Amino acid sequence: MPKFSPHTGKQAEFLKATSDWVFYGGARGGGKSLMLAWKAALTPRKWRYKYGSGEISHREYQTMIKLGKQPKIIIDKISIDYPDYIALLVRRTFPQLERNLKPECDKLYRLYNATWQERNKCYQFPSGAKVYLVHCQDRRALDNYIGGNYNFIGIDEANQFPETWVEELSTSARTDNKELKPQICLTSNPGNIGHVWLKRKFVERCEPVPDEKIYSDTFDVEYMKTKSGRPYKDSEGITWQFIPATVFDNPTILNNDPIYVRRLKKLNPILRSMWLEGRWDVFAGTFFDNWSMTHHVIPQEKFQYDKHFKRGTHSFYRFYDYGTKAPFVCLFAAVNEEGVMVIFDEVVETGLSASQQARLVTKHAWKKYKLRATDFDEEIADPSYWTKHAAGEVFYSPAMYYEDEGISLSKGNNDRKAGAKVVYEGFNIPNEGVPRISFTENCLYSIETIPNLPSAENNPEDIDTKSEDHAYDALRYGCMKLLFGLLPSYPKEKKGWREEMLKERGGAKGENWKTL
Repeated sequence: MPKFSPHTGKQAEFLKATSDWVFYGGARGGGKSLMLAWKAALTPRKWRYKYGSGEISHREYQTMIKLGKQPKIIIDKISIDYPDYIALLVRRTFPQLERNLKPECDKLYRLYNATWQERNKCYQFPSGAKVYLVHCQDRRALDNYIGGNYNFIGIDEANQFPETWVEELSTSARTDNKELKPQICLTSNPGNIGHVWLKRKFVERCEPVPDEKIYSDTFDVEYMKTKSGRPYKDSEGITWQFIPATVFDNPTILNNDPIYVRRLKKLNPILRSMWLEGRWDVFAGTFFDNWSMTHHVIPQEKFQYDKHFKRGTHSFYRFYDYGTKAPFVCLFAAVNEEGVMVIFDEVVETGLSASQQARLVTKHAWKKYKLRATDFDEEIADPSYWTKHAAGEVFYSPAMYYEDEGISLSKGNNDRKAGAKVVYEGFNIPNEGVPRISFTENCLYSIETIPNLPSAENNPEDIDTKSEDHAYDALRYGCMKLLFGLLPSYPKEKKGWREEMLKERGGAKGENWKTL
């Protein structure tokens, strides 16, 4: 059988990884697409150990390795040797699939006598095994693969996917053959809409271990070499693994395209940190480039109910963003006489009906603060709460279900650009005093998602709606009602409020407002 050999180090480590979920990458140039193509087709499924002319057990093999001997692993079967094997390789768009992933598959799979079936968008191997190449540009495309039966699912550039889409797609990884253990493998660089959830699920759970600093004479650059952290097992027994790789783990590029490394080296500091060094603690292109953990996050002990704020010193509000499959969010806000707003709690849940949401919010407010719905000056909500659906012979809206549970909602203003302006202005840090908007540290979902929101691809004055924007949307509805006076009054003929803000702050000619 033809043989393909990965580079030793991170590439080989990825190809040997057996965790249920494996995430490979973290920087550009690590050979992610080719490794994913390899993993999808050529994973060993059945093997044995030999020393000399006789077979040995796995334990004996490990013992011999420790003793410096050289036993062999004999691979009897790989994935594509099974006639019923099916793998799914996914990119966000079809052009990305054609330009980036398919060329890597072509040059690898032809070594194993695969034929490309254009009509079915799959490679078929001599055994009958198949590897499909598909895109998930929108929800309708995603639904084509939910409920399928795939032994392997690989998502290339997973940072372009919402977390819920990946979770739903993962439910289609299953098997009826014990030799074909299902596996989900992701590749990605830092950034984009998936940055937050990839960092949370993989990087923080399997934190890479710093190894040594290395100086490259060839590229005149110093970088930190890292080791992969230990795989993580969650409460359900599902295993997760992160294998960080950079261009320095890929000799093919280092030896054949050194200019590529120099281009990465010349990027601005944030992009260089992300794409050359593979760092996940920085993020380019965030909309709220004025966010500061120091100024916008308050320790809980410094803002306690009934000690630092209460009815009489502050007005209380709740802000809502509606969701059932996507999270519904309720933010609890306290606003003082100067109009300074502190979000002091949040409720975030998925899979609840409107009635269940309302009961949960009521229970949470009473159990934690002894507050009733009448203690809140206003309940400001996503306009979609007023969309009516058939309920038997009548049409009922989520707002009506809330009303039945004692919560009377008022409709929020859904002007997205104006809302983005207000929230941005609310985060501005004054020379004296505090920002108009801040959060207590227990609001974990808001603090995790809002600072990392990217701008819309074709509209830099709005948030990307494909990102995890649920807490932000709830905040936006509240700010449009309570902090509307913060809207800057720029002349209409100007390009946009962000450009005017940059000019106002003395930005240089040609400078861009984005955090790049």
